[in-house]
Amino acid sequence: MLKNLLGSLTGGSSKEVEPPPAEAVSAPDTEMTLAAREQPVTLPPTLGFVSHQPIMDRQQHVVAYEFAVRKAQQAAMTGKKQCEFDRLMLSTLQNMDVFRLLAYRRAFVNISIASLDEPLLDELPAKSVILVLDPISDEPLTEALLPRLDALKQKGLRFAVEPARYDSQALAERLQPELFGRMDFMVLDFAAPSTRVLGPILDQLPKRYPQARWLARNVGTAEELDVCLHAPGSHRFALFHGSFVTLVRGLETGKSDASQVRVLELMRLLRANADTREIEAQFKLDSVLLFKLLRFINSPVNGLSRKVQSIEETLMLLGRDTLFKWLSMLLFTARKDDGRSVALLEKSLIRARFMERLGAYRGNKLEAEHLFLTGMFSLLDALLNIPFPDTLNAIELPAPVREAIVNHKGLFAPQLLLAMACEQGDTARVHTIAKMLEFDDELINRYHTDAVLWTQEVLHQSEVHSNVEAV
Repeated sequence: MLKNLLGSLTGGSSKEVEPPPAEAVSAPDTEMTLAAREQPVTLPPTLGFVSHQPIMDRQQHVVAYEFAVRKAQQAAMTGKKQCEFDRLMLSTLQNMDVFRLLAYRRAFVNISIASLDEPLLDELPAKSVILVLDPISDEPLTEALLPRLDALKQKGLRFAVEPARYDSQALAERLQPELFGRMDFMVLDFAAPSTRVLGPILDQLPKRYPQARWLARNVGTAEELDVCLHAPGSHRFALFHGSFVTLVRGLETGKSDASQVRVLELMRLLRANADTREIEAQFKLDSVLLFKLLRFINSPVNGLSRKVQSIEETLMLLGRDTLFKWLSMLLFTARKDDGRSVALLEKSLIRARFMERLGAYRGNKLEAEHLFLTGMFSLLDALLNIPFPDTLNAIELPAPVREAIVNHKGLFAPQLLLAMACEQGDTARVHTIAKMLEFDDELINRYHTDAVLWTQEVLHQSEVHSNVEAV
């Protein structure tokens, strides 16, 4: 599949784009809106973009994705309308064939608890799916839901709830132990107003349900992550979601490790068109880097007709530009047992592949190649813990690539901002930027899903992957 990466690479837009302020972004046609509270909710013909955001384990390895669609005015929806929405979402997921992603990952899928009778649930890949049950707004829950919940659990499906969302109106006190006792995961949302003081929240985590592990959602800072990992009661947290992995964290030395420095030097030599012998000499100083590089290049996803055994062969068969791409992967895997670096690699590869596909759609090979580089290096500051633009000084990137990464401006900025909006599940911004680039939401959905799948195959076949069996 990687041979597609090397051929037919393509173009972009010449417009400069700043991230539009939230208040300036109008809701897309696929968002559900209410003109007035008493007006009935009208479902869209399609859900448009469905985000799938990574979930990590305690070692910061990506082990799952959370699938969700932003539902405007959800609080005003009745149980019936929520069920209709869930049916549409499950159908959209099936039509997108997103469950291809679950060969190497698990899926958290958000649905209303009122949708437990939905027949489409019986068609899910049970052992790979955890359903996050949202409460309904118009009537309290009763014991009638428990037999269906038990039947789905017998089929292998697992379940999660966010306890803070189940107040006395949605869940009778006598039913709470019955429902929560059946859950495999509990969710604590760090973006919710009630979680401002984290210590007391952790102390209040229910101890009556020891079978349930906790998912910390929307962890936005290193401090919040540290609380989850080290505060009293933190052993209950097994999974983590949020932007914390992309933050730049200052190192005491202010320097990258030796292997990363060597990879950066190799990339500089390639850009400077250095002699092959000079490049080979650098690899001889670190045999582990050469081993990793050849493993990437010879993985089945590359589609080479024969294995390459040396840097000279690699340059002859693939060329300097392709070797430069593979070296960018080595930057993320230079450190041993570093789950955060591998998580950043996965996110970077998804951005790179997604942006490259957007360029390939226009048919310009050079621009598509530059879009790949833009996505691949857009998280380099977080990886090396050195802010932009200093991080890029060691690499001679094309000017439009550098401008997009550092300032979010220029030729390739729209595609990068679109990739970031996809990661964040920002449906309105996805729709706005895609429309400006003249892409429809369904194509964005497909390209982003394909990019996630391609990345998983690259990491798996290159033996850079995590143990999802722990989820």
